Amino acid sequence: MRVVFVGDSLTVGVGDPQYLGWVGRLCAASSLAGQELTAYNLGVRSETSRHIKGRLARELPPRLLPRDEARAVLSFGINDAKVENGRRKVELSESVDNLFAIVTHVSKLCPMLVVGPAPVLDDAHRTRIEELSDVFSRTCDDMGVAYLEMCRPLSREAAYLDSLVAAGDGYHPEAAGYAAFAKRVADWEAWLAWFRC
Repeated sequence: MRVVFVGDSLTVGVGDPQYLGWVGRLCAASSLAGQELTAYNLGVRSETSRHIKGRLARELPPRLLPRDEARAVLSFGINDAKVENGRRKVELSESVDNLFAIVTHVSKLCPMLVVGPAPVLDDAHRTRIEELSDVFSRTCDDMGVAYLEMCRPLSREAAYLDSLVAAGDGYHPEAAGYAAFAKRVADWEAWLAWFRC
């Protein structure tokens, strides 16, 4: 199975001193469990849904061959909900439109899952992420795509929050936080179901 992970700085694992992030840990755990895969990490720091929508058409096709072995995991939204110069980087309505366009595009190529954005330490930003996650969840449900909510569950995990504090920017966790993120995805029934097909 070939799995393409598409997202932002959390997908690429910024802040992890071991350079694994949640994607590397998820894939390592899957391999230990006998779930063989080839992983492609297409995380790019600071990207929003607008950026991701713009690059998928050229980045996905060469990594999804043969098609019968291809899968995609999408994870973004934290940067959309960030406020700069008094405005969201991407307004909520555009974020939803971008998600719809991305899911529509990827669904023509391969099965996919969507992993929601993680929490940050800033309360106002976290509230916007929760709002975005709720709308993303409803959109994915309407489109028949499995969605894993991350913001609220990880907000209740001391390991994740402590890792954000230790990392220093309140945005990217250290290794323990990425491990908590990866475990939540690894235990997700929709992820596990791919390996039972």
